[in-house]
Formats: sequence, C-alpha cells, structure tokens
Amino acid sequence: MSSTTPTPERAWYDEVRRHTLALVRLRSVSPSEQENRVGEAIVEQLGADDLAQAYTEIGLEAIPGDPWGRANAFAFVRGRSTRTVTLMGHFDTVDTADYGALEPWALDPDGLRERLDTLATMTPGVREDETDTPDDWLYGRGAADMKSGVAICIALLRHYARLARAGQLSLSVVMIATPDEENESAGAREAARLLARLRAAHGLTFVGAINTDYVSARFPGDDRRPVYTGSVGKLLPCFFAVGQTSHAGEPFAGLDANLLLAEIIGEVSMNPVYCETVRGQTTPPPVTLRATDTKTVYNTQIPFTAYTYLNLLTLERTPAQALEQMRAAAQAALNRTLGRVQVAEQQWTLLHGAPPTGLRSSHDGNVLSWEELRAEVATRLGEAPLADALAEEWARWPAELDKRERCVRLVERLWTLSERTGPAVVIFYAPPFYPAVPAVPSPLLDALRATLAAHPAQRLVEEEFFPLLADMSYLRLDPLVDATALRANMPIWRDDAGATPGAYSLPLEEMRALDMPVINIGPYGRSLHQRGERVLMSFSFETAPQLIAETIARLAQRLGA
Repeated sequence: MSSTTPTPERAWYDEVRRHTLALVRLRSVSPSEQENRVGEAIVEQLGADDLAQAYTEIGLEAIPGDPWGRANAFAFVRGRSTRTVTLMGHFDTVDTADYGALEPWALDPDGLRERLDTLATMTPGVREDETDTPDDWLYGRGAADMKSGVAICIALLRHYARLARAGQLSLSVVMIATPDEENESAGAREAARLLARLRAAHGLTFVGAINTDYVSARFPGDDRRPVYTGSVGKLLPCFFAVGQTSHAGEPFAGLDANLLLAEIIGEVSMNPVYCETVRGQTTPPPVTLRATDTKTVYNTQIPFTAYTYLNLLTLERTPAQALEQMRAAAQAALNRTLGRVQVAEQQWTLLHGAPPTGLRSSHDGNVLSWEELRAEVATRLGEAPLADALAEEWARWPAELDKRERCVRLVERLWTLSERTGPAVVIFYAPPFYPAVPAVPSPLLDALRATLAAHPAQRLVEEEFFPLLADMSYLRLDPLVDATALRANMPIWRDDAGATPGAYSLPLEEMRALDMPVINIGPYGRSLHQRGERVLMSFSFETAPQLIAETIARLAQRLGA
C-alpha cells in the first residue's frame, strides 16, 4: 500500500474540498429526517464516476426502530488481505439558529465569505485568523464538525477502491458515516453491529479504526495539531428532586423543589472537584444540560418535583463510582437545603412576630437510586404489577419523545407508586452513555507514531483522550468499563432496544468482540457549534488525509500485508 500512497502536492485538496462543500450545503440537523439526504449523498459520492462496482458492499444500513428512518452510509472495499481498517465520521450537525441574521447563509460557505466583515464583527477570533492565514478558512455549519472529516474519508476510500479495482490494495478498508452523533450516537451504536455483520460475512479481522473528528487548539496560542489515541467517556447523571407541596403564601409548610435542585446544581455544576485526571489529562467539570420543575401550568402551589441532568465526562471512572459520587453530592445538597430552610424560618418567625415554637420546616430527607427505589416498590406491590404500571406509563408517550424526558416520566411514576413523601432525591442515569476508550499498544499505534515522527514541521502532537465525545467510543469496550450500574439505573434501558420504541441500549457484546484500537486524525477547526465555525483548508484538505494514508500504509507494512 505504501508504494501507491499519493504524495504529490495537492494530491487530496481539491477532492476533499469538493466533497466538503457538497455536504455542508445539505442541511442535516440532528435528530431529524434531514440526515437521510446526507447519507444518500455520501453513497452517491463514493460511487460516482462508475466506481460503485469496485466496492464489495456499498449502501445504507437502516437503524432499527429509528423514529426518523435514519441509516448509516457505508462501503467496504476488499484488499488482498482480510485484515481491515475502519474509517469513520459523522455527518449530522447542530442547528443553525445561532447564526442570527446570517442564518440564510449558514450552509453556504461562499455566501459567508462574501459577508466576512459582518461575521467577523459578530464572532471573536475570525478577523485574527484571517490575518494570520488569509483565505484559508472555510465557514459554515458542519464545515469542521465534521463534514470535512467525512469528506476526507470519502476521498480516501475512493482512492482505495481504485487500487482494489487494479488489484493493488493490500489491507481491506471499511468506511462508515453515521447520523445522530450530536444527539445520542444512534448511528455509531448501530455501526458496531454493522461491523460485526461485515466481519462474519467476509471473514474480516479488524486491525483498527481511524476517526476523523475535528481537532482544535486546546488553549489560546496553542499552535499544535493534536492526534488522539483514545476517547473520553460520558455519563448523564440525573437528579429528581422531591420537595413538599404547599401554598406559595405558606412556603415553610412545604419545600420548594427548585430550591433543592438549585443546591444540587450549585454543588456539582462547574465544580472541579468532580473532574477526573488520568495520565496528565483532566476532564472539564460537570455542567447542567437541563434543569426545570415539572409544573406545566401556572398556579400558586410551590413546585414539589424538579429535575436536572449533567454532562459528566470520564476517563476511568465507572458508572458505579460516578453514582456514588453523585449520591454523596446530592445528600450534601439536601442536608444544606434543609438546614437553610430551617434557619430562614427562624428568621422569618422573628420578623413575623410569631412565637418561636413548632418549626414547620423540620424535615428529614433521603437520597435513593432508581435501582433502590424500584426494588422497594417491587417488594411492596409485586414485580408484575410494577412492571405493568411502568409499561402503562411508557405507552402514554410517543416513540419520538426525548429519551431523557421518558426517563423522568418513569421516575415520576415510580415515585408516585412508592407512596413516599419528600424531601428526597432520586438519582438515575439517562442516555447517552459513551464508554471511555484509553490507548492500547497496537500496530496501528506504532504506525501512527512513525507517521508523526516523519512530519516534524506540522507540529503534530500525540494525546491520549479525544477531549470531546466521539463515535469511536463504540468500537471497543475497555475491560475497565463495567456497565452493570448503568443498566440497573437507567429507566429506559432495554437489551432489545430496537424492538422497543423509545428504549436505549448499547451493543455491548459486539463492542467487546470488535475490540479495535482507535485513533483520531481529523480536520483542524475553530468555533464549533458557533456561528464562526470554520475549518483550516490547507491542513484539513491536504495534510490530514495524507497523514491517514501514510498511517494506513505503514500499518500494512507492519502487518506484512
């Protein structure tokens, strides 16, 4: 493979740019049916110029039970060896509303460049980047995250398909482009099953995966180009806070659930105490992604149930360990809330002139996990009646209901069935779950390091954990990952999730069997999920695909293919 790796100047640039522009111009906000058109376009681009017949398999693989009918775009080209490399990227994006007055051009890189002065005025850093590297940035939603990464995969796979047609391809190569990464990675979770199917059907041995998610500066002034040899993990711990109902005119007769929720958020959100450091890398602190009470209409009853969920990134922390951390945090927050309310009532009593006796706010509180509360209710009601009640609650809501909201509805129903009274906090998990993937010794890692050493002028640096979420989390299940506590405390976990609308699961057995080492070599971009999203074309359209091609060539040499 090394003798046929392109090396001339601009060997990749024009093709990667062309594919990037074509993909950016297609709207693909996740989750929605819009993603389907992009998957179709990727298959069309892969097979253009009569190249479709060069692939052993090419097409769209549906995600079972998906409410939007989405599918993974994939192609497999067989080389002389059954040892196989996987190329991977996602084609969905976040919404474009953040572009404001420029939203009509959010998917039009040429239109945004024509309005560069307006964009630069609205977006910090754009003018400075244009000064440093003029005319080298391509703007638009998805330009960096990560349609340029998918474009790199398309250009590479088309190159390998031509080699295969000429009988010159050594390693086999699979490309998978996934929807839904910005939401729940439904495409990547199904991709694990797709890869398992291809392995069984064609007798393949997977030797590694190369993801092409964007990379960026890690701090101001950082001029390095990182590549990653693993990926960070993610949990979504949820807190269902239960207060006590009362009239707003008599607040101390009850307990405001929002007050309890605010104390929990204040304890956990953006608190570095809950960061994790492993081998010199540290996760960002947790942060809330949603917080609200469950009232749906105005009245003068104080809210007595509320909930929040937080983004918690992990490196080696297990779901069981995180659950106990969050339990301790919730208990501390609950204790502080009850103490604060008692002090407030004492102060109010003095102001009010009432006799200082019989404080109504002398509450006790409990913190329970979903697993504990469910076991308690099952003991009292029986497993079958409890299962029927929860199934009835499940059926009340449409399949496309947000999965976090479905979890909350089930927790709320379980709390009602328990006949407990607040104050209390119920802790549970909601989707998505991304397993952390640490680096492992492998021929792929050796090939990557040799490639990095061959390009000192590029300021390439190896780091272990890709710091943001990536689909490569689903290509290997590290032995440190124990999903037992996750499964037991996620109300909508079903092992047969594809057959149960609204359910969630991971293909744990397929992930464990794939056991692929993963690396990430991607385009270089800035301002992801912001109106200034842009990709550096010189590096992203030429250097990045060349680095991947050289890494695959060196891998083939090491494997003797």
